[in-house]
Amino acid sequence: MSNFRPPWWPKPSVIARYAMAVLSVVVALVTGLLLNRFLETAPFVSLFLCAIMVTSWYGGVGPGLFATALSILAFDYYFLPPIHSVAAALKDIPRRVLFAITALIVIALNAAQRSAAQSLRRTRDDLQTAVQELERVNASLQVENAERKRAENALRRSEAHLAEAQRLSVTGSFGWKVGSGEIFWSDETYRILGVEPTVKPTVDVILQCIHPDDREFVRREIDRQAQGERDWDYEHRLLTPNGGIKHLHVRAHRLTYESGEEEILGALMDVTATRQAEEALHIAQTELAHVTRVTTLGEMSASIAHEVNQPLAAIVTNGEASLRWLGRGVPEIDEALDATRNIVSEAHRASEVIRRIREFSRKAAPEMIQLDVNDVIDEVVNLIQREAARHAVTMRLQPESQLPIVRGDRIQLQQVIINLVINAIQAMATITDRERVLCISTRWHDGQVLVAVEDVGVGVEPEKADRLFSAFYTTKPDGLGMGLSICRSIIEAHGGRVWASRNTGPGMTFQFTVSGEGRGERK
Repeated sequence: MSNFRPPWWPKPSVIARYAMAVLSVVVALVTGLLLNRFLETAPFVSLFLCAIMVTSWYGGVGPGLFATALSILAFDYYFLPPIHSVAAALKDIPRRVLFAITALIVIALNAAQRSAAQSLRRTRDDLQTAVQELERVNASLQVENAERKRAENALRRSEAHLAEAQRLSVTGSFGWKVGSGEIFWSDETYRILGVEPTVKPTVDVILQCIHPDDREFVRREIDRQAQGERDWDYEHRLLTPNGGIKHLHVRAHRLTYESGEEEILGALMDVTATRQAEEALHIAQTELAHVTRVTTLGEMSASIAHEVNQPLAAIVTNGEASLRWLGRGVPEIDEALDATRNIVSEAHRASEVIRRIREFSRKAAPEMIQLDVNDVIDEVVNLIQREAARHAVTMRLQPESQLPIVRGDRIQLQQVIINLVINAIQAMATITDRERVLCISTRWHDGQVLVAVEDVGVGVEPEKADRLFSAFYTTKPDGLGMGLSICRSIIEAHGGRVWASRNTGPGMTFQFTVSGEGRGERK
C-alpha cells in the first residue's frame, strides 16, 4: 500500500487501487486503438507503460504488477498477430519479455522514488515535529525562567523583609551543621555580637564574646547541643568591645533531614532593654512597697504606740517597786530581784516590738529564703493583734499543721498578709449587727500553699471584685488604690496568684498562693 499521495488525494482502498490499475490499462488500450485507427500510429508500449507508471505511483507495487499483467494481455490480444488472440508467435516472445522487464523497471523506479519521497516526507514531518517540540521546550523554558525570576525576586524580598524584621526586633538567627561543624550567622547576629561580618563564625568566636562569668555556662549548653539535645532556651550576658553588657535570650532546635544530616537552627534576641526595664520596674515596685509599708505603719500608729507603751509602763512600775523594796530599813532583796527581772522581760518585749517594726519598715532588696508560711502569719498576728483589738475584731487562726516549705521574702509576704488583714478590719468598721470576726487560714491547694483572709464586712459588688487589684482603684474615700496592686505584684513575683471572692454569707475572702518546695513535714 502506498502512503505517498497529495494532501488533497483521499486514501484509496485496496479495491480502488486495483480498479485504478484496470482503468489505467483500459484508458491506455482505448487511446492506443483510437490513435492506431485514425492516425495509423501504434504507441502501444508507451501508453501501457504510462498506465503501469500511473498505477504503480498511486496504487503501489501490487496494482502496478496487476496493471503490467493486464497490459501484456491487452497488448498481445489487440496488437500482436494473430489479432484478438493471446496466442503469440515465437518471434514475439522477446518483445513480451522486454515489455515485462521494462514494466518491472518502471515499477521498481516508482517504488524507489516513492520510498525516497516517503522518507523525505517523514524526515520533513520529523523536522516539523522537532521544531514544534523545540518551540514548546523554548516556551516552557521561557515560562520557567519567568517563574524562576519571580521566585528569585520573591526570595530577595523575603530575605530583605526578614533582615529588616530581625533589625527591628533585634533578633538574629544562626545555623549549625552538626556533621561538618559549619556555622552560619545572619547579619543581625553579627551586629548583636559586635563581630565584623568578615569573621568566620566559630565556637571560639562565640565564647570570646560572652561575659566571663557566663562563659562556662554557655560552654556547657554548647556541649549539650553537640551531644544530641533537641531544644534549648536560656539567657546569658554578652560583653561588648566597649566594655558594656548585653543580655541575650537564645532559643534553638535540632532538625534531622531525610538524608540523615542534622542541623541546629536558632535565634538570639537582644533583651537588654527588656531586662533594664524589668530592673527599673523592680526598683520602682520595691520603693513603692516600702512606701506602702511605712504608710501601713502610720495607719497602725495608735496600736503600735499602745504596744510599746505597755512594756514601758511595766518597766516604770517595776522600777519604782524595786526602789521601794531597796529603800526600806531592811532591803527586801528577793522582791527587788523579781521586779528587776520583770524590768528585763518587759524591756525585751519592747525591744521585740521595735525590732518587728524596724524590720517591717526597713528599705532593703528582696531576700528569697526558705520560709514556713504559718510562722510568717504568727509574726503578722503579733504585730497586728492590737490593731484588731482596737477595732473590736476577733482574730481566728486555722493553720494546716503540715505544709511544705516555701521560698520567698519574709518582709514582702508579711506586707501582703498585713495589707489584707488591715483591709478586712476596715471593711468591718461599720458592722454593728454581728460579731466582727477575721479568720486567717492556710492549706495545701493544687500543688501550692494557699493563704486565705476572710472577713464578715460589707463586701464589694461582684462586678468590682476583678478591679480590686488594679493600680489606683480603691473603694475607700481616702485610699490611693496601690495596696492590693502591690500585693498582686509581690505574689506574682513569688510564682503565685491573688484573688478575691464574695462569701456565701456576709463579707469577702482574699486568697493568695505561693509555690511550695514539696509536700512534707513542717521544718
